[in-house]
Amino acid sequence: MTPYRHVTVGDIRVSYTPELDGGGAEFGQAFVPFVRAHLGPVDRLLEWCAGPGFIGFSLLSAGLCTRLDLADVNADTGPLVRDTVRANGLHGRAVGHISDCFAQIPRELRWDLVVGNPPHVNSEDAETDYRRRHPRLIWQDSDWAVHRRFYRQVPGRLRPGGNVVLQENHRFSSPEDFKGLVEDAGLEHVGVFDCGPGLEDYYFVWSRLPAGARS
Repeated sequence: MTPYRHVTVGDIRVSYTPELDGGGAEFGQAFVPFVRAHLGPVDRLLEWCAGPGFIGFSLLSAGLCTRLDLADVNADTGPLVRDTVRANGLHGRAVGHISDCFAQIPRELRWDLVVGNPPHVNSEDAETDYRRRHPRLIWQDSDWAVHRRFYRQVPGRLRPGGNVVLQENHRFSSPEDFKGLVEDAGLEHVGVFDCGPGLEDYYFVWSRLPAGARS
């Protein structure tokens, strides 16, 4: 077993292994100022495609959610998340789920905000350093199939007025790739936003459940 490494986000020490680090401890930290400026604190938050949970744990540490769920299809992330929860005394505040999109997450769970740093690359032919460092599961989403499934399912998992913010990469996608998926799902496309200085490759796609819509 690969020995765990650790990085501190806010005041939470997150356990991880290099092959499961998809950038959440680096460019993913742009979520904290974005959520603070545009959305403010929420009760329940889900990090989708969470890996070790760098983004979700940083938002929890910053006081931007009260309860945190983390979901990833890769079963190897489960022990990492449990180790972080145990080591930081987060039982009752944070829980991990191994799930293919929402399929294995309890049906009754609903969130005020869903965030994620999903696979950024549509084609396996793309020139990317991800290929050399990470399993394909982390970086490849052929024909945006994972995104399509996510956007079809997420409206039914949002609380009234719930928001979705995903982080994408200009090198491998255009905002137009996702706008249609958002609108086809019945979500309101709020807009596309830069991730901040030094992160010009990355952007946020923000959508929300329209007022009056039922989840």
